[in-house]
Amino acid sequence: MTTLFLLLTLVRHVRSFAPPATHLTPTTFGSTSRRPSHLEAAASDKNSLALAGKIAPLLSKFAIDGTKASKIGSAVKKSCNWVDLVVITVVGWCLEPTVRFMYEKLIEPWRKKDFDKTYLFYAWKLVSEASRIAAIVYAVDVLDVAFTALGVQFAEVHAFGDITASALYTAWIGRKLSNAKRNYLRHRIKQAEGGNKTGKFFLYNRIFDILITIGAALRIADAFQISKSNTFGRFFALGSVGTLVLSLASKGIAEQFVGGLALSTTDKFYDGDSILLGDGTSGTVENIGWMSTEIRRGDETVVRIPNSQIASQRVTNLSRSRLSQVKQTLRFKYSDIDKIPQLQKDIRKQVQEDCPLLITDGSRPCRVHWKEFSDDHIEVGVDFRFRIPIIGNAYHDNKEKCNLAIAKAMKKNGVEFAIPTTFHYEYSLNDYGRFAGGELHDAPELPQ
Repeated sequence: MTTLFLLLTLVRHVRSFAPPATHLTPTTFGSTSRRPSHLEAAASDKNSLALAGKIAPLLSKFAIDGTKASKIGSAVKKSCNWVDLVVITVVGWCLEPTVRFMYEKLIEPWRKKDFDKTYLFYAWKLVSEASRIAAIVYAVDVLDVAFTALGVQFAEVHAFGDITASALYTAWIGRKLSNAKRNYLRHRIKQAEGGNKTGKFFLYNRIFDILITIGAALRIADAFQISKSNTFGRFFALGSVGTLVLSLASKGIAEQFVGGLALSTTDKFYDGDSILLGDGTSGTVENIGWMSTEIRRGDETVVRIPNSQIASQRVTNLSRSRLSQVKQTLRFKYSDIDKIPQLQKDIRKQVQEDCPLLITDGSRPCRVHWKEFSDDHIEVGVDFRFRIPIIGNAYHDNKEKCNLAIAKAMKKNGVEFAIPTTFHYEYSLNDYGRFAGGELHDAPELPQ
């Protein structure tokens, strides 16, 4: 009974998936036509498929036989001219060496100026670069003609040559404008007096770079017809939701960008300066970028810090310091207590003789003082200031001279450094009143 019940249930489910009876058309053995079903009609509709059956026809267009090769050759021959290729080749690659040779042989002997520093060189360089870009555009035109001859629909609809020319020449002109702008700003700021010259150059240079980049991007987008596409319109049709998402996503980028501008305008440091940040990071500034600053540390590793973090902490510019300090604490024995006053005088005198850049006019400290009595030694503090920057080899050489001067004064007075004789022990006891770490040699006597 159970088996029969399962069979009946299975038959009932199979019947539920069968098409209705009204969709079936009775046929006879002699009939040759029948009404297509819904599945067959959907399969015959090619527009409803994404890739099925479309890859092979597309690849077949690139299968070049004798007929297609002849068709491509005729189309390329009809569209191109060998005179164009000769002009582009001569202007782009051959003319500049020829002009250079003529200048060096005929003009340079009496003008006494290198060809690379003349306006003629820059003029021919621009013409040569424009011709080389024209060669790339010409090659794209040839490919466009070939694809059109093969019947590639995408090549028939779009003009690849015009798009390539617009994009390449726009990017090239933008780069040339950026270089000309940079040179002009350097010339003008160099002539200015006072103020933060480097910071002004950084700020103006970045602002004009932004304007040039935006203009070039809009021109290229227009060439690719991005602004006219439906996707572009839908993206900006998001309204307030899209604005909110973009604002949240670009918040950190905006903070870093504003931090970079703040670093340039507040005159905190320049490229090449040695700095010390409030979090302890120190090193030489390698590059102040749009979003971050690269600092090369003492171990030659380069750390990249976001500009927003640098702008919010204290910055010590060591490169702008013109003075330096040598400060130490000297420890002497109690047995030499009577020699300390004369030792102090000799240290000051010897340092002044060996270090001529020592500041002794009273504007800065110049101290050799008896500081305090300790358990096993006498402390004498020395504090000298020198007219030497705190960075570089000169600082370390001067510090070495100062230490040698102190050693000479000590030797002159027969004084030696005190060796620490007081030690601090840390110990613990286990449950049996013994050392938890096992047997300890030379351990102090335990308190009762």
